[in-house]
Amino acid sequence: MPKTQDETFALIRTLLAIADGGSPHEPEREVARARAEKLMLRHSVDEAAVRMTAERAREPIRTDEPVEGSWVADRISLRSAVYLAFGCRPLRVRDGRGTQFVAFGFAADMSLAAVLSASLEPQMLAEMYRHGGLVSDKRAFAAGFTAVVADRLRSFYAEVLTEAETEGTSNALVVAARDRDVDAALAVAFPQVRRSTRRLSGRGWAEGAAAGARADIAVSDRKVARGQSRALPR
Repeated sequence: MPKTQDETFALIRTLLAIADGGSPHEPEREVARARAEKLMLRHSVDEAAVRMTAERAREPIRTDEPVEGSWVADRISLRSAVYLAFGCRPLRVRDGRGTQFVAFGFAADMSLAAVLSASLEPQMLAEMYRHGGLVSDKRAFAAGFTAVVADRLRSFYAEVLTEAETEGTSNALVVAARDRDVDAALAVAFPQVRRSTRRLSGRGWAEGAAAGARADIAVSDRKVARGQSRALPR
């Protein structure tokens, strides 16, 4: 069984090559495709990331995704929190095309963040609508949900790093180097980034925080511990 991420990706690439016609026998191609999909699901990676060369996988990439519909700012805030937890650098960009969610990071991290965001966004919206209230109340609810989810993911990531350190892997140094690479990629594309702070006036932050504490979060088949709701920041 593969142990490292490179070994896992290499196995999945081999299986995809067989599924793409590397075997003349259709049953073998179907089995290879099924095994590849199972591994991709287990490790929360998409096919595009796996098909990258090993060299490309070690370079930060950029994704641009249009965000349309309602609650755009709140959904982007949640996505940003998830991407940040995995060492990515997210931005909200408004241009002639509308609002874009732009992120920089390594392919594996970006895939994990994308999978988690797709899972958490409908959870947040469903809980927010269930809570109800004025628009300002719903925005406060979404902010509380996002804050606690971010706390849970940061705690999970710190725990994983601690486990790796106890096993003798110098992950803190690796993470620092990766952070520098991602920051450099962001700086090249956006040399002047303006930071903004949202002001919230509605009620619902505490209820949103409680919903964020019980939200279902799993990373590569590993459940993230439930969080604790926290007081409204002053």
